[in-house]
Amino acid sequence: MDIASVQILELTPDDWDRFRRIRLLALTEAPYAFGATLAEAVERIEQDWRDLLAARVQFLATVGGQDLGTIGAVAEASGAHVISMWVAPEARGSGVADLLVCAVADWAAGKGYARIGLEVSEGNTAAERLYHRHGFRRTGVAGPISATDPRREFEMVRAL
Repeated sequence: MDIASVQILELTPDDWDRFRRIRLLALTEAPYAFGATLAEAVERIEQDWRDLLAARVQFLATVGGQDLGTIGAVAEASGAHVISMWVAPEARGSGVADLLVCAVADWAAGKGYARIGLEVSEGNTAAERLYHRHGFRRTGVAGPISATDPRREFEMVRAL
């Protein structure tokens, strides 16, 4: 794949079905990387997906009509927070993930945020290396993914 041919699109609520498809792929292929579950996502109706996209920024990497990855961010009091990052296995190592991280960091900087943070599940070393390449560092904060998911995740932050 020629990385120059990859387009990064910002999704709107009208793109809900496209987001739904890639999110279900992500939760199916890499359930270990997310706090959300496939079962929860499958139950969402159209309005739920539209509401998700209205409450965040969500980028999609695509080439030749094939959606290869996604990343989102939400606003928090302390800055922007990365969510829903995933790249299809066939696009890993190609630079798609780097394009997505740059897109969300550029968006956050453009909004005037001083920092951008995220959580990475313990053992997801490929994701940690990606974020580290882009200036994110562990803060020392770690804990369970959720009240119902005891797997550990740790926080990483980057100044903008």
